[in-house]
Amino acid sequence: MNELSYRQIQNELKKRQLNSNGKKNIIVKRLKIAYEKEIKNQSSYVTKFHNLPNEIYRDIFDYLLSFNIIHSFYGLNHRLNEIIQNIPMKLNFNNLNKIEYKRILKYIVPKIINQTMAIDLGESSKIISCFSSSCYSEFVIDLFIQSFNLIQFSNLRFLSLTALNQKQLETLFLIIPNMSSLRSLRLLEQNYCCSSNETICKLVLANNSHYSIDKSNHLTHVFIETNPPFKILTLLHKYFINKISFDYIQINIRCALYFYVHALACLDCNGLSNLISNMNYFKIDVTIGTFQSMFELIRRFSKIHHLSVKTTLQAYANGHQWAELLAQMPNIIKLDLDIHLDSYKSDQELQTFQTKFWFARQWIVQCIKSQSNCSECKIIHRSI
Repeated sequence: MNELSYRQIQNELKKRQLNSNGKKNIIVKRLKIAYEKEIKNQSSYVTKFHNLPNEIYRDIFDYLLSFNIIHSFYGLNHRLNEIIQNIPMKLNFNNLNKIEYKRILKYIVPKIINQTMAIDLGESSKIISCFSSSCYSEFVIDLFIQSFNLIQFSNLRFLSLTALNQKQLETLFLIIPNMSSLRSLRLLEQNYCCSSNETICKLVLANNSHYSIDKSNHLTHVFIETNPPFKILTLLHKYFINKISFDYIQINIRCALYFYVHALACLDCNGLSNLISNMNYFKIDVTIGTFQSMFELIRRFSKIHHLSVKTTLQAYANGHQWAELLAQMPNIIKLDLDIHLDSYKSDQELQTFQTKFWFARQWIVQCIKSQSNCSECKIIHRSI
């Protein structure tokens, strides 16, 4: 009993419910002693902030903006200075007003140029209130480019920019080939004339389905959110062909719903293919429209080896139409289909995938019922 902790003695007291045999007072006394001892031990082992291990500091800093780390912690003591000087920095200027943004660029960013691994430019909710929606992103990007040459950021691996104008894009694309550490580029194009634009499809072009952004010493990954007439893509073709080739390009296409039929026809598929080193993988996630326009787009990438399609559109659940398309693409050796549809039509649709064309290639298409909704299912095929 002497070795029991405060909590153990307390639980023992509740369990026994002792009364008239005199043992209750003894246990209560030991409970009090154990409690006082525990309180004393706890007070002697209180961890103070400056006693935390370096790993905890790094975890804390992961939740903070880089300029807040510099402003709040740098200079407090030698140990914190050393930790801060050896952590990767991410620059994101959201929620800054114009004065704060200028001050950060002047006093904070110069101290962490060599540590900066990620930069996100183009949109700040507080700067928006000072400018019209058509120029606030231009201000953020222009001021940054005027203050710094992106080549100065020798360890920069991730760069994201929103709503660039054509002049900024051209300036950026002239610099990027000289940024040897850059691995991922994110470009978000905004159409201020049509704020109701919807994402109609997502495209991935890659040299294999197991893409990575850390494979080699060149820019490998590009994410683009764009809308017709695809200004960013046009400039990519102009400045990057024969200068940079990518391993992976993801394109989210947005447009007004009434325009979707014509939107994909504006894509320069040959230009996109030339931007990928040995392109053989094409992935589509489509949410609206008929199959004809998307099939026409797929047909323009006739040399790919691996095709992946995901959709919720009933029109795509037709094995005869897929067979007609795939017969024109002799290089296809791997096909992934994920087509969601109503379960009451699933048997009828599945039969269209059970023909000589599919069996000859050993492409077995299955229908799987949805666990969350008994009225839904999906037709799937995964090549081995």
